Amino acid sequence: MLMAVLVLIFTGCSRHSSYGTPPPIKKFKWGMNVTEAFHVLGISEKDVTKTTLGTTSTFIGKGKIMISGRPAEYSLTFDYYFSEPVLIGITAKFKPEDIEDVEQNLTKQRGQGEYRYTAISKPLSVTWKDDTLEHNEQWKAKVEEIYRNNGVEVTDESLGKGINVGNKPITSCQLTLDKTSPLFGTILFNGQVAAMLNYPDRYTPKK
Repeated sequence: MLMAVLVLIFTGCSRHSSYGTPPPIKKFKWGMNVTEAFHVLGISEKDVTKTTLGTTSTFIGKGKIMISGRPAEYSLTFDYYFSEPVLIGITAKFKPEDIEDVEQNLTKQRGQGEYRYTAISKPLSVTWKDDTLEHNEQWKAKVEEIYRNNGVEVTDESLGKGINVGNKPITSCQLTLDKTSPLFGTILFNGQVAAMLNYPDRYTPKK
């Protein structure tokens, strides 16, 4: 029954979203909380394994879900630093025989990615990124305000003191292609900036 619930229709890395690329799960939104995410998937905490590192917690699914037409193991990462946990990352791991198809599907959806290679020209990874905040002053100002409200200094200087918000992409995703890596066939979806833009009220400091 759980597998039937988790075999969802995924959107991949399409570009249709108010704030960058949406998450690869239908009805998901960057910045949603744990309860909202579990409701969409039709699962509860008994269906996942939770790990915590610093202020982030990752929920590893016990089933598989369909991404780009291929079944994948998955996990959801939430930031607990603020007043309410927010979804900032999704990880999907594919079988080796499915990786080429997944890479081709993402390229069709997002265009040519940025490849990294070894010294002997073997691919290490490919990354797709949205535009950075410097291309939208209104969005950039919103994110800078969130950082300042939480006591973090921001700067426009690449080597200046504080965080350079302008060079942050709205979202990104990276597929590991290095066959010697334990992450081979893994996609890391990052929506930290989009989460801030979607739910700025959830980024208030804890009291």
